[in-house]
Amino acid sequence: MKKIVLMLVAAMFFGVSTVEAQYSKMLEKQMKKEYKAKMKELSQGGWQVMGTSHSLEVALLKHYDALTQDDVYELEGVSTSSQKNIGTAKLQQDALEKYATSLSSSLKGRTVTEHGSALSEDDMIELDNFLQAFENKVQAEVNGDLKQSFTVFRETTLNGKKVYEFKGYFLVNKAKADADLLEAMKQQLAIAKMQMKQQALHNSAEKTIKFLEEAFEKEFAAEAQK
Repeated sequence: MKKIVLMLVAAMFFGVSTVEAQYSKMLEKQMKKEYKAKMKELSQGGWQVMGTSHSLEVALLKHYDALTQDDVYELEGVSTSSQKNIGTAKLQQDALEKYATSLSSSLKGRTVTEHGSALSEDDMIELDNFLQAFENKVQAEVNGDLKQSFTVFRETTLNGKKVYEFKGYFLVNKAKADADLLEAMKQQLAIAKMQMKQQALHNSAEKTIKFLEEAFEKEFAAEAQK
């Protein structure tokens, strides 16, 4: 979607025959701005690249080059540890947790916005329980979709002791992640409906599940347009 918008802008100014060339120039210009800003942020922050023979400049260039591909986006994980191997091991999990929490918050926000007046206190409990389980499903399903791009670290102190801060940058294929996200929702809906039947839950559980299904369909459709 972003590519289409940029290409339409290029067409308005330069004509259809040169759209692709102008789009590439516009994208390159914007990516250079983002690269310079990120490079300045990391350098001035005292961050060093690790786990590669490349310099920070090259690692970041390769990262932004990958982001120019269609359907590729970035996830970031952070951690702090006195041991580098432990700190780096936590990065992917942190990135997954933030990704899943963001999705869960969007679903809850849409559900409450559209159906808040129809949700009781018990309904909200059902909603939170479902979304917590959904977050776990998302992390499990999307875990294999993350491709490590590069990692940076810096030395700092915590409670008077030397520790390291870490940032890990991951690349995700949107089409693959979307497919796994759908699978996570299907699995959690199936579990919730089965539990509802087994435990003879009241109608509010069914209502809450229905509202969440609607919210997911709308959120997923909106995300697909980006």
